[in-house]
Amino acid sequence: MSKSGINDQGRECPICKETILPHEIALFFSGRDNLVQLRVGNEIILLHRHCADSFETRSSLLRFLTNDKEDLSWLE
Repeated sequence: MSKSGINDQGRECPICKETILPHEIALFFSGRDNLVQLRVGNEIILLHRHCADSFETRSSLLRFLTNDKEDLSWLE
């Protein structure tokens, strides 16, 4: 996913499709709890905390993001 890379415009949240601005990313990496980071394969996905919290479990979020290719429900 080339559009998930960090650039001067930020990243796109895969849930709400809104842009995550560079200053929001900087705040996240400085300790603010505004985003969620998931590693899927070799890719790191950032999304808004409120978008991630709209899913009942993190495994359901992962299934959504990977089109049911990844399922970690056995961990819950």
